[in-house]
Amino acid sequence: MNARSVEDVLDRLAPRDRFAHDWTDVLTRAGIEAVQPSRSAWRRRKWVLAAAVLAAILIPVAAATVAARSNWWFFDSHGDQPLTRPVVVKTGTWDGKRWQLVAYRATPEHGILPADLIEICTAVMPYASPPSASTGGALGCGGFSVRPAGSPSGRRGIDYASSQSADLPHWAAGPVVDTAAEVALYFRNGDLLRVPTFAPPEPLGPVRFYATALPTSTDPAAERPVKVVGLDKDGAVVACAPLDPSASC
Repeated sequence: MNARSVEDVLDRLAPRDRFAHDWTDVLTRAGIEAVQPSRSAWRRRKWVLAAAVLAAILIPVAAATVAARSNWWFFDSHGDQPLTRPVVVKTGTWDGKRWQLVAYRATPEHGILPADLIEICTAVMPYASPPSASTGGALGCGGFSVRPAGSPSGRRGIDYASSQSADLPHWAAGPVVDTAAEVALYFRNGDLLRVPTFAPPEPLGPVRFYATALPTSTDPAAERPVKVVGLDKDGAVVACAPLDPSASC
């Protein structure tokens, strides 16, 4: 009998076990509990990672909104959310009283504006008052057309706001398309007031602004313009808004 036949006989009497690694068995015999991989733990890690990424996206936006809203009195009573931070566009003096015009882009409460409109908010307030003080100030917001006058949209390309207080005389102000070099205010008695426009110090869209004290009169109705018109450098009408049923553009 050779070595090979002896090996075959032994295999028949005691078949060989196939060797296999059993790390769990080794740990059990050593008194150590094996830690099983958990799919839910991986999902939890993925969720935490996704939440961290989402927070990284949302926090700067929220911080920007908070920064834009902070300290300004008009956000306490106005629902429009700021898209840009309020900026002081212009300062001046009317009847010995200093004033400042503040403006910002906004999203209206009622939803998203059409593509050819932007929301502009304009506030006129005493120059010396802090941003949180509303005394003597007034705010006007509205959809503002970025299309030129006469476009199919039919929108006007100029907005008008007006107020007066013990701190400021009767004034008119608002945004106008950026092609307007001046704004003409037409009054019921036939008077005409022309004022230059000015650009904001920071981008607010294709807009310029105007602001003026209104003439005083013994007839209060005569102090209110019946329409406002934006004129380019050549005197052509580029924006118009009627303010009275008797007026047209």
